[in-house]
Amino acid sequence: MRKQNPKSYEYIESLLPTENESMLKSRRGAESLGLGGISISAAEGSLVQFLVGISGAKKAIEIGTLTGLSAQYILKALSPDGQLWTLEKSKQHADLAADAVNDKRCHIVVGDAQEKLSELVSKGPFDAIFIDGNKAAYLNYFNWAVENIAIGGVIVADNVFLAGAVWGDQSQQKFNEKQVDVVRRMNLKAFSTEALVSTIIPTEEGLLICRRVK
Repeated sequence: MRKQNPKSYEYIESLLPTENESMLKSRRGAESLGLGGISISAAEGSLVQFLVGISGAKKAIEIGTLTGLSAQYILKALSPDGQLWTLEKSKQHADLAADAVNDKRCHIVVGDAQEKLSELVSKGPFDAIFIDGNKAAYLNYFNWAVENIAIGGVIVADNVFLAGAVWGDQSQQKFNEKQVDVVRRMNLKAFSTEALVSTIIPTEEGLLICRRVK
């Protein structure tokens, strides 16, 4: 859950182009589900778009579609012949995403992400992978990403602070012990894997960025 945008986000978003109607439709879809608070902010979305863009990505994976907003930021960065596979467990969420995202490069895959990822291996390697799904499965997603990212490709994971729970803070958001343990282990692995160069951008939610270098 995101808090009210901090002043820094408000300033950044005053400089950014206004989200287009398709993106606003995704926002409205999330709000209709009572999930507007977990939609990616424009400031964070533009950062994901930038990271995907500088990787020169043609093939991308997103884990956690929600209603398609972050997918649209990724699509803005992909080449005209690029492809995005975005995975969503909830058919209701996926249907709202399909209604909002009008782009033939986008393939919405409905079902359990861990099962569907195994079916997508043959499409790889991938140039960009964005993880923003079930926190209890983050390490599994990350391990798959490391195995299936191209050399020079980027892995981005959102919410890696768990509202401060990874360093012991308490918050209104209640993360269970498994979620906290899994995200901590993923963060540690990101920084200890020799094939990766990693950092965390201290956005409100924490954005892990890894580039595969070998």
